[in-house]
Amino acid sequence: MPTVSKIKPDACISVIEAKRAIYIDFECFMGKPPSLAGVLIEDEFQQTVFEPRLQPAAEAKGLQMGIFPGFVADMVELSEKSNRCIVAYSEHEKNIILEYSGINLGTRYRDARKIAIRWKKQFHRDERMEVKGLKDFLKFINFPRGDYLGKQKTTSRLRAVIEMLERKRRYNDLTPVVRAKWTKLLEHNRIDCVGMCALTSRAAKEIESIR
Repeated sequence: MPTVSKIKPDACISVIEAKRAIYIDFECFMGKPPSLAGVLIEDEFQQTVFEPRLQPAAEAKGLQMGIFPGFVADMVELSEKSNRCIVAYSEHEKNIILEYSGINLGTRYRDARKIAIRWKKQFHRDERMEVKGLKDFLKFINFPRGDYLGKQKTTSRLRAVIEMLERKRRYNDLTPVVRAKWTKLLEHNRIDCVGMCALTSRAAKEIESIR
């Protein structure tokens, strides 16, 4: 078992920290700022849309529009004032935040992927699992994730909604298929946040149990 000194800070989280953390998940095109962010804090989940072309779709679902740098600044302020860490799966969100807002999350950030891998190696080494992404860990802990959400569909769904909105302008004029893509994209984002919280909390509980 690795010693505490060898474990990176972003791979460490206590049970209390996991319960109170700010869980984030971004949806974006490669090399572009986020179009959408999901944020889970305890039992409260919110989504903010940053892509102006998605405004009709956001309004149709009662979602707030925002500007990404301001969104990040508000989140960091909340993190500091309420002493909550910020958790995402891998370093993707951390790097996106640095690139498009100029804010370095530093020690506030926790990597759910590193936490989960550490937990898996320490407590479930002999249990077979093909680790490719968050969905694989959610399956491993039997977290319900509907097959209808598919896999690696978020970018294509996002593109389909944006492209049709550019032509049709109004959300109600989108085809039922494209409206369903928007609904599934939002649900996928929500499931990733809620599932990440469940995974991180379970890992923290088992890791803390042997201290």
